[in-house]
Amino acid sequence: MNSPRFLSPAVRSLNAFGGVQTATSLAREGVLHNPVLLHLNECPYPPSPRVIEAVSHAVAAVNRYGDPRPGALAAMIAARTGVAAANIVIGNGSDEILGLVPQMALGPGDSAVMPTPSFPRYRLGTCAMGAEARLVRNLDDGRNDVAGLLGAIDASTKVVFACTPNNPSGAPLPQEEIRALVQGVPEDVLLVVDEAYYEFDAAQGGIGALPELQRRRGPWLATRTLSKAYAIAGMRIGYALAGSPEVANGLVRVKLNFNLSCLAVVAAEAALADEAYAQDCISRALAERERVSGLIKNMGYRTLPSRANFVSFDYGPRAASVISHLVEQGIFLREWRDPGYETFIRMTIGLPQENDRALAAVVKAAMEH
Repeated sequence: MNSPRFLSPAVRSLNAFGGVQTATSLAREGVLHNPVLLHLNECPYPPSPRVIEAVSHAVAAVNRYGDPRPGALAAMIAARTGVAAANIVIGNGSDEILGLVPQMALGPGDSAVMPTPSFPRYRLGTCAMGAEARLVRNLDDGRNDVAGLLGAIDASTKVVFACTPNNPSGAPLPQEEIRALVQGVPEDVLLVVDEAYYEFDAAQGGIGALPELQRRRGPWLATRTLSKAYAIAGMRIGYALAGSPEVANGLVRVKLNFNLSCLAVVAAEAALADEAYAQDCISRALAERERVSGLIKNMGYRTLPSRANFVSFDYGPRAASVISHLVEQGIFLREWRDPGYETFIRMTIGLPQENDRALAAVVKAAMEH
């Protein structure tokens, strides 16, 4: 069937999203008992008790709209990052922020440079605006190719995306490469650094992109999220740290006015107020990731270096077949799906018993196939 005429040519070129299995959808379907959900990079632990209490108290006020730019939450983030609250934009997950960037910056005839494989929103958002998504293949260890990104920039380029630690590989950019990126992107091009897994890298000694970005003359944006380390993925809260009021106000111009649930804002404030709980979740995930990585290596598979809450490995045969086989057993992992990486699998770090069940199923599937 041909695409309807009302769809723009750019949108017609995009694949329709087929949906993804979540804890909520599986519970609704009621077809699986005790599924193992290791495909969405969620935190396997419940949110802080402070979050649960705060949301419970706030429910009675949901007849009113929330604040389009939550000042108290922005102030908490400003105190942690040193970025002025006026330059912080809260989003419905950092996914929304990354989707707003092409809306504010790109149009037909423009280009955006981005790594691949990486978070799909860069490419999808760019293509939806009729702009060119200029893909630069990652290096062999999974980190962004900074020299390649810089080399792909030309007069049509308005945005450069980077991701550290990168998803789906987990590899971070070394500080000297972040510096080279910040200095190498022209001053009239917006540099966007996706730091969705910043907290996991920071817990291992990483300092992230912000110190280098704050030395940049040209426009910049760093995006982070509370979905992973702070265990509130279902609340959908992320944020942008902008290098100037012009960048922040550009995002505000294109975002929905009431893009945030008032309960999500309350949950975010409570989650940030209980940093000890978040750090405990992070430390458990990192320790378990090292254990799981060791087991995968002992199974004979090559793992990629990761500073996130997941690990990726080269399965050897095409990954899609084993992923489908595992789904039948209620085990959900994620294949990369990118051209040239059809053998790679990404595994979120879940509870130890979930990880063991998933790895045992991978071994069995390899023997059967």
